[in-house]
Amino acid sequence: MDSDIPEAFQKELTCLVCMNYFIDPVTIGCGHSFCSPCLFLSWEEAQTPARCPMCREPSQQKDFRTDIRVKKMASLARQFLSSEEHMCGTHKETKKIFCEEDKNLLCVLCSHSQGHEAHRHCSIEEAAEEHREKLLKQMRSLWEKFQANKRNLNKERRLTNLWMDYVYLRRQMTRAEYRKLHPVLYGEEKEYLENLKKEGWHILQQLKKSEAQMVEKWRHLKEMYEELMKMCHKPDKELLQDLGDLLTRSESVQQHMPQPVNPELSLRPITGLINRFDHFRGEWQPLV
Repeated sequence: MDSDIPEAFQKELTCLVCMNYFIDPVTIGCGHSFCSPCLFLSWEEAQTPARCPMCREPSQQKDFRTDIRVKKMASLARQFLSSEEHMCGTHKETKKIFCEEDKNLLCVLCSHSQGHEAHRHCSIEEAAEEHREKLLKQMRSLWEKFQANKRNLNKERRLTNLWMDYVYLRRQMTRAEYRKLHPVLYGEEKEYLENLKKEGWHILQQLKKSEAQMVEKWRHLKEMYEELMKMCHKPDKELLQDLGDLLTRSESVQQHMPQPVNPELSLRPITGLINRFDHFRGEWQPLV
């Protein structure tokens, strides 16, 4: 925090989780305010019901609106953060300009030089806030993908836990139907049940593989979200110098989202069995 800003003022603009100036501040029912990414991560890692990280009061709030006024004041306060002066080696002037094409910090004289005069320039503060907004936009997109992946993962885990029980019941139903038929079909029954078992086991492996892919994607999405959040909290000059290909990597990690397996066992015709299977499948669907 900058010593030039009154301590009481700094406190009002500081997130109570990360202890940095707010980015995308939101206020929950108890009145405490947090950076929305800090609040979301706090609630993601906590047990339900969600509670205020400060006073522990339960909160059922789902929709949040950014406090634009507080966000603007936090942005202004961030500009006063103490940081190393960046001096131009050629002109011995403080670098106050950001070149969008070269992604470099420039002094005013350099920005008017032949190598930069045709480029798009803006103040460091303006450029930092513009890129900070891009980071926040990526974070919102990441969070949506994160939550969608989490829902799919929970669904896949439920299916994986129930699947072999379902296969067992199918085998029992098949065995019961064959008992009603001529004993000469014993060989066919044995082959049918064996194929059913193999198919069920094969689908179980698909479910486990899908679940593992979702766990891995969950980890990558969360790591990227945290990296974006850390970048947002950096002082303006550091943000512009350290941003690199972070936005591109964020977009990349959101590609190829794993989708749930839609498991279904083959239905082989047995006298009187098809209608029973259809009825049982109708009872099974609510479980997934």
